[in-house]
Amino acid sequence: MSIPYSRSLQHGTFQTWSVKPDMEFFHAKQIHGVDIVSTETLPCDADGLFVSWDDFKKPLAIKTADCMPIVIEGHKGVVFLHAGWRGLADGILKRAEIKMIEPERAFIGPCIHSCCFEVSKDFKNNFPGSPHFKEHELKFSFDLVAQAKDDLFKQFPNIKTEDALMCTACDHKFHSYRRNKTPDRNWNIYIKG
Repeated sequence: MSIPYSRSLQHGTFQTWSVKPDMEFFHAKQIHGVDIVSTETLPCDADGLFVSWDDFKKPLAIKTADCMPIVIEGHKGVVFLHAGWRGLADGILKRAEIKMIEPERAFIGPCIHSCCFEVSKDFKNNFPGSPHFKEHELKFSFDLVAQAKDDLFKQFPNIKTEDALMCTACDHKFHSYRRNKTPDRNWNIYIKG
């Protein structure tokens, strides 16, 4: 099994697998929405999981193919999100479940970056006033990671943010829907400790 990316965080380890890992984990059916649910309510549709440190019994999993896997570690627990542009525009980073864990740090794993995220001019309507659009030769690109960091700082001014600095569309170690319409997904895992 291949683990193209691994990163130690404050309270655990973030990994991106190119295939479904052979381990037990919590996972929701992702629908490009904004719902964040407790691991106790699974199985259900949601794009985020949260669990207190005391109740963290097995790893959490988020599937992506260009969207952002975001780990938010807090004083009281962790939130693990699947956040694409729809979730970001619809306010997934403003959900009460994130505030409940008293967030301290956020880490954004491998995802599409502005180098490969070309959008239409009308796409700007999803993020009015955002400074994260670039125009080059009448083409527009959008920096999803920078927008997510801005949104987190607006909600939690003291949060520390980092990202993997790896574009899933550029780097062929990762599956990318934007690159080749693949049905395969990256399995992003968060393991406590």
